[in-house]
Formats: sequence, C-alpha cells, structure tokens
Amino acid sequence: MKIVADAHLPYLKEYFGQYGEIRSVLGREMGPDDVKDADILLVRAVTNVDEKLLGRSRIKFVGSMTAGLDHLDVKWLQKSGIAFSSAPGFNAPPVADYVVSMIAALMRKRLLPQTRIKAAVIGAGNVGSLVIKNLDLLGIDLVVCDPLRAETEPGFVSTPIDEIKDVDLITLHVPLTKDGAYPTHHFIDSDFILRQKPGTVMLNASRGGVVDSAALLQHGSHLVWCLDVFENEPEIDKQLLERAVIATPHIAGYSQQSKVRGMSMIYQAACQAGVVESQQKEPIAMPHQTLNYSGMQHHWQDIVLGIFNPVVMTAMMQTKIMPAEHHGVIFDELRNRFQFRHEFAFTSVPGLVVPDNEVRILAHLGIDLSSKS
Repeated sequence: MKIVADAHLPYLKEYFGQYGEIRSVLGREMGPDDVKDADILLVRAVTNVDEKLLGRSRIKFVGSMTAGLDHLDVKWLQKSGIAFSSAPGFNAPPVADYVVSMIAALMRKRLLPQTRIKAAVIGAGNVGSLVIKNLDLLGIDLVVCDPLRAETEPGFVSTPIDEIKDVDLITLHVPLTKDGAYPTHHFIDSDFILRQKPGTVMLNASRGGVVDSAALLQHGSHLVWCLDVFENEPEIDKQLLERAVIATPHIAGYSQQSKVRGMSMIYQAACQAGVVESQQKEPIAMPHQTLNYSGMQHHWQDIVLGIFNPVVMTAMMQTKIMPAEHHGVIFDELRNRFQFRHEFAFTSVPGLVVPDNEVRILAHLGIDLSSKS
C-alpha cells in the first residue's frame, strides 16, 4: 500500500507507517503525479482535492486533518466512489482556548472592558459551542447567530446577522460556504462593518474569506481587528496585517493535543472505510505540561497568557512578514513551526496563588490547580 501525505502532518509514521510506504509531499505543491500510484491521500486545508488532482489516481481514501470540507470536491469524490473524511471538532478546544487568550490580551491592552462585556458569537457548531461556554464562564453577555441550528433545534435562539450591533466583541466561527440558504463567503461586508460601534473587537478564527477584506480595509478603521485567518493565504494582504491589533498565522486550532486528536480521527475514519485494519490501542498518548509561577498573587489573565500569548506571535508575525519580499513563504514557515502550544485542559499549574473568585474560572477552563504536578 502506498500513502501520500502532506509533509507537515504529524504522527504519520505512528498511525500509518505499519500499513505501507509513506511519501511526504508539501501540501501546496502536491500534484497529479504525486498521487497517481497511491492508495491513501492525507492532506490539510492547503491542498485542493478534486478531479484535477485525483482523476488519474487509484486513491481509495482521502483523509483531511481539517475541521471543514471546503477544499474537497465532495460531489466528485462521492461520484468517483472515493471514501473521504475530515476531522470535525478536532481543533475546537484550542480555538476556544485561543479566544480566551485573545480576550485576556485585549483586557490587558485596555481594548476590552474588565467587566460587563457584551459579545456576539457567529457560528455555534463544534467550535462556537465551546466558545459560548467559555464566554459564559467569564460572565460575558452573549448573543448568538446560527440560523442553521435555529432551523433544526427547537428552542435555539439565533439573532439575525443584520441585528448584530452595539457589542464589544464579535467572534466568528463559521465554515466557508458560497451556496445554500446562508452562504458565509464575504457575509461580513461593508454594511455589517459600518453598523458596528467604534472600538468593537472583531475576531476571525474561522476562514479568511468570510470577511470581505476590501470592505474591512475601506470601512473598518473604527474596529479593533484580531485576525488568525486571511484571504488568499499564504499571500496575505500586508495592509491587513499592519493594521491588525492582534494577528496570528492561522494557528488558533493548533495545539499539541489537536495534532494527536486530528490524526487519530483520520486514522479511525480510514479504519471504518476498510482501507486499513485497526490497531489495538492508540499509538500516541495526549501530552501534558506543568507550568510554575512564582512571586505574588496572579490573575486568570496571567495564567492563560502564560500558556499562550497572541501578542508575542503578533509582534513576530509583523516583524518578519512586513519587510519580506516573498512573505507567503514566511507565513507558511511561521504556521508550520508553531509546535509548542498546549491546551488549557492539559496544563497543570501547581501551587498557584490566585484570588478566590478566579479559581473557579481557571478550573472550569480545565487548568489543573492542584498541588500535584
């Protein structure tokens, strides 16, 4: 059996090495000749999987370590009898953590109030649902927009997109779609942007194309931009990067744990499709980390920013990308080398001194505060 995989996918050997030869190829450079004699294809969102890529191949299964399917030609794959799977929800925990870290950083910058924040969560799927739980835990007043869930779930309240205004924070967690009843491509347009009050934080950790970048550049100077995703990645618009208060290279869903979780989900899907036989146990255990804080009393913002601080990544990204001639290469390097982050739920901070009212916050975020490391 021959397996072709994106060179930046983790744990390929551990999960698929026993089944055959693995050939690693850079995802953005993958072409028909790379896959023509392969049986399994494993990709990320940077590879478009369609008839052009697979038309001359014998591929039986496509696994994509992504939450969505917008880079897969689903209709053609189904017509061609090729089994496929993404990894829905594999990156939901780190994205939800990322939003909390972003809020902590903005509070420290005095760009969000310390109390009585009002937020709009647009998209309440795997990611958005966890974001909603975290924001509710932080005492943030919420409105939620997800018309698809409202249509299928009795009692689910969805605020129409054109009624979202007068909030302190807008956070986007939708797939990128161009058809259907509620297409999301450029649904954050000039009308939506102009409707928001000055100082509103707009956080996009979904897909770059859900925001009309031209409209944001032309009409969005009154907003605080926090962008993890961009249109036309990796050749992003430097104006967006320069004007963003916080910017990261599409890593909101990256963590040590999501890499294990995502590859495990792809592997399990390959087993269910019958292209490989299931192993008796998972080859990789979830990693944990222990952090130690010394000194005076700390607050919850200190702890989450100690786990991941988006301001540090912003400075690195702007410093490296802004002067670069071939900045797309730099964007990909920053993204692919982002290896160190752990999720809150796999972090222990023993012996931590925090205010009593904040112990509950950290514990509910999943951070272990017990004295045992």
